Amino acid sequence: MVKVGVLLAKFGIKNWKEILFAVILLIMMIFFMFSGFSFPSPGGDGNGGGANGALFCRAKGQEIGANELNVSLANEGVFNGKGQAFIDAGKKNGVDPVLAAAIAIHETGHGKSNAVRNKNNPGGLMDPSTGWSTLQVFPTLDAGIDAMIRNLFRNFISKGLTTPETIGPKYAPIGAANDPGGLNQFWVPIVTQNVQKLGGMSFECEQNPGGGAGPGGGVAESGFANPMGGSIRITDKFGWRILNGQSQNHKGLDLGCQDGVTPIIAAKSGTVARAFFGPSGSGFGGYGNVVVIDHGGGSWTLYGHMAQLQVQQGQTIGQGQPVGTCGKTGNVTGPHLHFEIKNALVGGQVDPLPLIPLGKGS
Repeated sequence: MVKVGVLLAKFGIKNWKEILFAVILLIMMIFFMFSGFSFPSPGGDGNGGGANGALFCRAKGQEIGANELNVSLANEGVFNGKGQAFIDAGKKNGVDPVLAAAIAIHETGHGKSNAVRNKNNPGGLMDPSTGWSTLQVFPTLDAGIDAMIRNLFRNFISKGLTTPETIGPKYAPIGAANDPGGLNQFWVPIVTQNVQKLGGMSFECEQNPGGGAGPGGGVAESGFANPMGGSIRITDKFGWRILNGQSQNHKGLDLGCQDGVTPIIAAKSGTVARAFFGPSGSGFGGYGNVVVIDHGGGSWTLYGHMAQLQVQQGQTIGQGQPVGTCGKTGNVTGPHLHFEIKNALVGGQVDPLPLIPLGKGS
């Protein structure tokens, strides 16, 4: 370090320590952004859609189980196999276990930080016995998870802050004195992405502004049924949006659903025009497992990102019959259905929202 300072001094550069500190901070920020965090990309060929920044909520009454949570935690360091610990502590303290796990994953660098590995401390809790000057040590990881979740309830959930978007400004305020590198700006999008990857929240889950839920049954005046057949949870709407600082056109409606479980049905009767994993360059790249139905009269619907397909190209299908199951294939970060109503086989998308039954409050 001294030799570097001497070299900089030869070139007339003063305050070399500050310059080196700034360079180190820049390197850390670049590493942080490209290692543990990435925004979802839009659908390939400019047509696909994803749960881009929208908070994914599980269907009402479908709380996550330990086995499902453990699948998502398998590659999260010390949290591997700790699904039941998050669920038990969440129920005990009134905190969504998926929200707690999403925060813990971020705070510990995917379960690999020294604090969680050596002190069983996933929440960065300070020790009151040392005047809050050192990290608290817990006897077991389960105890540390419980303490973290108890703290989440006391300082956030009990005050009505129940989502990453509402918790973030208090938990990791942007511009805080202890965040000179400005990393707190990534807290909300990273934790939100973690929630999506874990399968979605179920405790007091708030939708994106403009999103909603409704009974969704029946057939609209347009002749279209909703592709879920039951309740609908909108996680992203049709139209222009800002993603990664750039304006992008989302050409469908994203509906939250349970991966591999929620059935997807035909919104209208017709003939299956496409049923495949959309290849790049085809006009369907990025959609993953996708089905397109030709309803005649210049009307098509598209169902993207499904886990499984239950129809074949050329097949005649009736309204309400299954086309596949909810999934997260293609360019997505979490399970959802990307649904389009179109006036052409490729392109020609229109806003589906006014054309399908959603119910009040949607």
